Amino acid sequence: MTHKEAFKKALSHQDVTPVPWSIKFTVEAKERYERYLGKKFDPVADLGSYVVASHTNNGWTEVKPGYFRDHFGVVWNKTEDKTLGIVDEPPLKGASFSGYDFPDPDANPVFGFIEADRAKYPDSFHMVSIGFALFERAWALCGMENLFDFLINEPGFTHDLLDRVTEYNLHIIDRAASLGVDCLHIGDDWGSQKSCLISPDMWREFIAPRYRRTCLRAKELGLIVSLHCCGNVEAIMEDICACGTDVFDPFQPEAMDIWTLRDRFRGRMSFWGGLSVQHTLPHGTPEDVRREGLDLLARMAPGGGYILAPSHSLTGDVPPENIASFIELARNQ
Repeated sequence: MTHKEAFKKALSHQDVTPVPWSIKFTVEAKERYERYLGKKFDPVADLGSYVVASHTNNGWTEVKPGYFRDHFGVVWNKTEDKTLGIVDEPPLKGASFSGYDFPDPDANPVFGFIEADRAKYPDSFHMVSIGFALFERAWALCGMENLFDFLINEPGFTHDLLDRVTEYNLHIIDRAASLGVDCLHIGDDWGSQKSCLISPDMWREFIAPRYRRTCLRAKELGLIVSLHCCGNVEAIMEDICACGTDVFDPFQPEAMDIWTLRDRFRGRMSFWGGLSVQHTLPHGTPEDVRREGLDLLARMAPGGGYILAPSHSLTGDVPPENIASFIELARNQ
């Protein structure tokens, strides 16, 4: 069974042995692990991760050292956080599109990435990953505080903004599906460590209709729908499932009761992740990592619907020995 076949089988709620797994690195974590190994590595070809993600957020233009302009014209300061960065200056200066033109989705380099990745890794599970997909794209364009203000005081503009972002995403999905990807991976963080960033009712008004439409388009094209959403979003998990989410990532034990959620949605929605990147991986021992991973496999995996992985991209403070422990467990189940 290829990695692609195993991944799809698990997400259709069937038992798979070994359990499919994946691992993602921040820039800092990858650099540290390469120093530990004494060589560069490919997470798929060298480590065995099942997943290849072609990202819409790659291929940015460096405008000055450490500062990068994304495809929407937002400049990100990556001098401290090399992986994500922070918005340097939002391009929308108010509740208006005056002076701003939305990008052409066909100009996004992701389509070239998809073709190259599918040729390089033919047996892997392939995703087109739309990062900063909706809510995050809106605050990147406006600024976080301004978007919160617009949600309350400029709802018409906010609906228009989210509609335009959705249309961009739908075009990406249509073309990516024609290139043979298996999955749409949506990245849009809606939670803080303790709760949703906006009220559940506001999420249902502004985000849910566009997210549901996005899921529907992907499913019409035969794609699996994966949602990456950080934080505690337990209050809207039923909505997330009802919108058409097939698999939820990164499944953070630091923010949510992952055991209860797994039981509650078993057979309805799959889960991907769960091994703590806030506690166990950075602060535990290799044996702690192994123990937590075995617990996840024993309790989460039966019946399918589970992908073994850390609860987010590995950060630069994770000891390489703990990364090696996870990889050894994942590869030798």
